[in-house]
Amino acid sequence: MNPHGLRATMPDRLTLGIDVGTSATKVLLLKPDSSWKMHVWPSSKDLWSNLREWLGDRGQQIERLGITTHGPSGIVIRDGKLCGRVIPWHEDLPDGCNRVPEGEQILPPTRAWVPSRLAQWELENGPVGDGIAVQLKDFYNWQLTDVIARDSRSMRGYVGNGHFHLPEDVIGQVSNQGSELSGIAEGAEVICGCDDLTAGVIGLGAVDGVLFNLANTSEHVGLVGSVPREDMSWLPPIGRLPSLCYNATSTDANTIMRDRMLAIEDVRSKFPAGEMWIGGGWAMNSQLVASRSAIRKAGQEVSALGVAKLAHRRSVAVIFGAGKVGRGFLAQLLNHAGWDFSLVDSHEDTVNALRQQDGWNVYNLMKETNERLQARHIWHFDDNLDEVLAEADLMLTAMGANHLKPWAHQIRKPLCKRLRDGKIDLILAENHPRPAAEVREALLDGADDEESQLINTRLGIAQAQVLRSCIEPTVNQHPLTVQVQDHWTLPLDGEALRTEVSIEGFEKKTGFARELTRKLFTYNCVNAMVCYIGYLLGYEWLADAANDPKIAELALQAGRESSAALVAAYGFEAGEQEIWCNQALAKYQDKSIRDPIERNARDPVRKLGKTERLLGPIHLCIEHNLPHHTLMIGVAAALRYPGAIMDNTLPTGEAEARLESLLAQESL
Repeated sequence: MNPHGLRATMPDRLTLGIDVGTSATKVLLLKPDSSWKMHVWPSSKDLWSNLREWLGDRGQQIERLGITTHGPSGIVIRDGKLCGRVIPWHEDLPDGCNRVPEGEQILPPTRAWVPSRLAQWELENGPVGDGIAVQLKDFYNWQLTDVIARDSRSMRGYVGNGHFHLPEDVIGQVSNQGSELSGIAEGAEVICGCDDLTAGVIGLGAVDGVLFNLANTSEHVGLVGSVPREDMSWLPPIGRLPSLCYNATSTDANTIMRDRMLAIEDVRSKFPAGEMWIGGGWAMNSQLVASRSAIRKAGQEVSALGVAKLAHRRSVAVIFGAGKVGRGFLAQLLNHAGWDFSLVDSHEDTVNALRQQDGWNVYNLMKETNERLQARHIWHFDDNLDEVLAEADLMLTAMGANHLKPWAHQIRKPLCKRLRDGKIDLILAENHPRPAAEVREALLDGADDEESQLINTRLGIAQAQVLRSCIEPTVNQHPLTVQVQDHWTLPLDGEALRTEVSIEGFEKKTGFARELTRKLFTYNCVNAMVCYIGYLLGYEWLADAANDPKIAELALQAGRESSAALVAAYGFEAGEQEIWCNQALAKYQDKSIRDPIERNARDPVRKLGKTERLLGPIHLCIEHNLPHHTLMIGVAAALRYPGAIMDNTLPTGEAEARLESLLAQESL
């Protein structure tokens, strides 16, 4: 049975994080719901016997684990045995053992890095020869799995050959001997792991642009996702780990408080605008946290939690549609929630471009910051969709409403194969009045009895509202860059879900059909007024048109007409609807968002549909005997857009005359 079925029938599978620090060892069990339990003992005591005793029967529930330790140490494994002793990072370095660090990492000369510790090891034991240099967490991993593996970030300043893995890579499984040693289930997967500094940053949840303050025995303070800076240590990105630019303090009791404050003041001076997140044993002191104007994100668990997060089997989402919303909104929310995601698209050039690049940038227009995203896989619609969906815990679409029906027909067979393994939800991030009903109808069209049963009982189809603007890059940005508005919520139909989808930013709402209608008849209605009238007045950019006083007045008035109908039909509060109209216009007036009118006005035939953004509110106004003269001007303008047609069901003569009057007042 594959993991999707197992999740429905097995008890909670646990992830174990182990942090062996200089003074204390922390072990943490992370549950699938992100809750955790931790235990601490002095590092002078044995790791495995204490772990066995604490785990008890829970050791058999461990699915994966990761270990982080202090470093850099000097450790060599040769011929399946530990050769010599473990040389710790804090020991005095003998004379003549100083070595220059190698590789991309920028490391200060104030500490003995791995090459120096290995020189010390050779002083005691002779040449390393065919031995393999590792760190302490690698030694523990080897004891559990009989596999020798190391990562370049932990091997500070050492560049060797072989046995290198990404920190998140699974390097082996707990052996029978490793299980007896540790109490961990035989067969549990062991990741390569990482250094305690990086684990702490992960434990904080810090993303690019955040200042971190790891306040432990020694203290690290710096910036996530930075380029090298003068007089600061720097670690390049590796796998899922971001680059780090930081300062570290001494462990000398006589200078520790002075050094801590100097390190923080130095970083604050270099990055004055950054928000500082703090974690570690010292973060338990609320007065200390306040004195640093920091935000407490974690306590002494920070590195154990971080390596557990790194080891945790990440949920996988599949996004159908690799356009701006898929890459610039859905992917970013998933990434921040700790999910992996794959992209599927039918556009050959887009697929090829994404496959050739190591990710893409999402540029926040308000904060003026880049975030680098990378998909697990890039698929084409013609690829084996069985393989695409086999790994999926969640599906999302952002492909354009016109593509939903043919996509649903194409996806039915592989989707039903996936549904045999368990329930899954599909979230539709589309500008469409009833996408869920349309997709379900298309999936059931031609389905046999078994397929119909699977679709009706195991598939949740939830509509969502996309309120973030995602636009094209500038000429100075990479063509795959997506520029985005600083908006972080995706409202969706919580009542339609079949599984426990828990992703920060996903706002589950009840009575969502009316919410979707409200968004379409307010935001999209105002957008249509701006872009179609703006096109006739010669504007190229949406924000320029929205800031034209005449267009803004018409767009707001159309929004108010639509709002009156929404209040009458669905019982929305009138004052709240007024706020929605103002927010909609303000969104399109934001000049930092350089969104072309052409992108917003395209596909006018669909947008002139009876239930769409203009005709939908008009028919609702007619039903409730409410005025809709301004909305009709928008229809008249839309009908002049190239390729626009509409069923001849509404008299547009008066609206045409009013539109002509408006255009005559303007100098084109």
